[in-house]
Amino acid sequence: MHNLDKILDKILSQAQDEAQEIWKAAQQECEQIEKESIQRAAGIVEAARDRIEREKDAAKSRADSTADMKKREILLAAKVGILTKAFSEAGKYLYELPREEYCLFLAHLLADSAAERLERVKHLQETYGEEEVDSTNFELLLCEADQELGPLVIKEAKNFLKRISSTFEKVDFTLAEDIAPIQGGLILRYGDIESNCSVEAVIGSVREQMEHVVINILFPTQENG
Repeated sequence: MHNLDKILDKILSQAQDEAQEIWKAAQQECEQIEKESIQRAAGIVEAARDRIEREKDAAKSRADSTADMKKREILLAAKVGILTKAFSEAGKYLYELPREEYCLFLAHLLADSAAERLERVKHLQETYGEEEVDSTNFELLLCEADQELGPLVIKEAKNFLKRISSTFEKVDFTLAEDIAPIQGGLILRYGDIESNCSVEAVIGSVREQMEHVVINILFPTQENG
């Protein structure tokens, strides 16, 4: 029995030594796993932090872009509103002219429109050999409120045409019986062709030609985009 005890003690001692070595190795492996786990976790956190930063920057960029676009829309709407008001005031100014000055305005409008139409007819005849037609008779259409001005407008328009060119001396106008469906200005009828020279049409045409100039005058220090 004594020898058996010694053998058992020896086996137990060896087992304890092996157990300690195994435990030590296991601890070292656990420490290594923990270290690697911490490193991986740190990497994941860092990657997430970078992604979050990128997403934050992207979100800020989108927000800035949206804000800039909205700002431009607001400024553009304001400019359009101001321009519309400016040209509307121009029309109002014409309507509020003293009758004599308004009559001269209509006469100039009539003479210019007739001269433009005659030049157009001449160009077509010379370019395309179209048959020559009577291009000296025009009809003047006025709104109901301006009917009484018709004879004087025609008289002054003929005087203006004579000053423009002697070729326009034979031009004549007839005041149409029908009423122009406009608030002011006139309609020039030439055969079956009508030229809309209402105040609204004139202001609209001027706006197309002069809008950029007016923008530079109204907003000289701002970006006109």
